[in-house]
Amino acid sequence: MNSRLRVSALVVLGVLVLGAGGFLMLGHGSASSAAPVHQITPLHHARKHASQAKAALAPPKLAMKPAKAARRRPTVVNGVPTPLADALKHHSVVVLALVAPAATVDQLALAEAKAGAAAAKAAFVTINVSNNAQVAALSALVGPSANPQNRLLDAPAVLVFQQPHSLFVRLNGYVDAATVGQAAVNATSPPAN
Repeated sequence: MNSRLRVSALVVLGVLVLGAGGFLMLGHGSASSAAPVHQITPLHHARKHASQAKAALAPPKLAMKPAKAARRRPTVVNGVPTPLADALKHHSVVVLALVAPAATVDQLALAEAKAGAAAAKAAFVTINVSNNAQVAALSALVGPSANPQNRLLDAPAVLVFQQPHSLFVRLNGYVDAATVGQAAVNATSPPAN
């Protein structure tokens, strides 16, 4: 026999041996899987503890009461935005921040206005520029102002109001807390004669 034929015969013999070994392994593995599986039966008290634990984790059942109809507050009261009207009922000076929540500069201006109002012990409210009804009411309040600069609203802006609902000062753009605080203090001080 030549060497090529010997190599081919050895390769065929190797494939047959591996194939036979594979069949034996597969056949042997299926015989062992047919053995019955021994099941463990739990004790009765284990079921009792499991059901108690499950009951302990369940949220408590509440008696359902008919829901009261939620009363929506109007966005404007007597021509004044509701947050401003509510604040002016209890405070003589209110700092109002007019902001667009998505704008970074507006958020910085809002934080400064809030800090300035707190330093001056004045009330603080905010109005979102996307609330059309409140912005329209605020524009109507500011519109009668003698100063033409105060007639148009843009954000960010800080407006300081005095009771009953008169504009004391308007600060456009970003304003620091010290300036807002001083404006609120000035609004609480009686005018010098």
